[in-house]
Amino acid sequence: MAENNEWGRLDLNLLIPLNALLLERNVTKAAERLVMAQPTMSATLARLRRHFDDPLLVREGRTLVLTPFAESLRAPVQAALIAAREALAAGRTFDPGADQRTFTVMASDYAATVLLRPALRGLEAEAPGVRVTIEPHSADLLTLLRSRRCDLLIWPLQLADPELLNFPHAALFDDEFIAVADKDNDGVGELLTAEALATAPAVAVAGPSRAVSTIRLNEQMVNQPVVITVDSFMLALQLVSGSELITLTQRRLFERFGPMLGLREVPMTIEPPKLNLAMFWHPRDVLSPAHQWLRGRLEAQAALR
Repeated sequence: MAENNEWGRLDLNLLIPLNALLLERNVTKAAERLVMAQPTMSATLARLRRHFDDPLLVREGRTLVLTPFAESLRAPVQAALIAAREALAAGRTFDPGADQRTFTVMASDYAATVLLRPALRGLEAEAPGVRVTIEPHSADLLTLLRSRRCDLLIWPLQLADPELLNFPHAALFDDEFIAVADKDNDGVGELLTAEALATAPAVAVAGPSRAVSTIRLNEQMVNQPVVITVDSFMLALQLVSGSELITLTQRRLFERFGPMLGLREVPMTIEPPKLNLAMFWHPRDVLSPAHQWLRGRLEAQAALR
């Protein structure tokens, strides 16, 4: 009976404005986020303060900041909203032609170019209510995946650490890294030996965590001198074009853009590094019809080659 009385005193409608306040740290912006009048949001904040017996937002200089207690509420409030959404959606199917859904996919420019771009072609006609946000890899990718702020992570299997491999995942396709030079670069011969690779000036690619990078690949092969470091494989190809530099890039990306940039593949005497691309997602999305639809679309595209 005490438990029922406790439930009777709870107003679950406060969860959504509470989440907005925790995210925005600003009454006006939280009201705008929910298309709510600012005085209504102020009154809601007052109710929340009485409920928790905590100010939640306090002034620090000219801005508002969360109290330590409010900071501790952020994760459980978001988890509660996700659980509520899943409970209300239980048993539903996903109709891409009628339903609305926004997906966030984290991928390198390489994966976005060779996989996501063709996989999402025709999306507007087939699924007019579906939106896809493609974001670059970040150093906190595990945190984003764990909190489901990222629906899918496209990542090489051979660079996945044990924690990431605990997430549900599926292999997509294999590729390999090749050496690339400008077609008029006479300083690079017809064959790159390990000694030649050790002296050829290069462009390397390194993401925020430097985990998926040609720098790491170079270290696995030879101690190659890196002249320029960028965060994009496409930019690396453009920098090599018309220069004396070389780079390591994925074969699929080179086949699409290398010839038009005036680049050529330079065979290597050492075994080229392999790439096994996979997608990772949160366990809660394993049976989600919408999520299964998106994963199926990517798997179908990956199987074309």
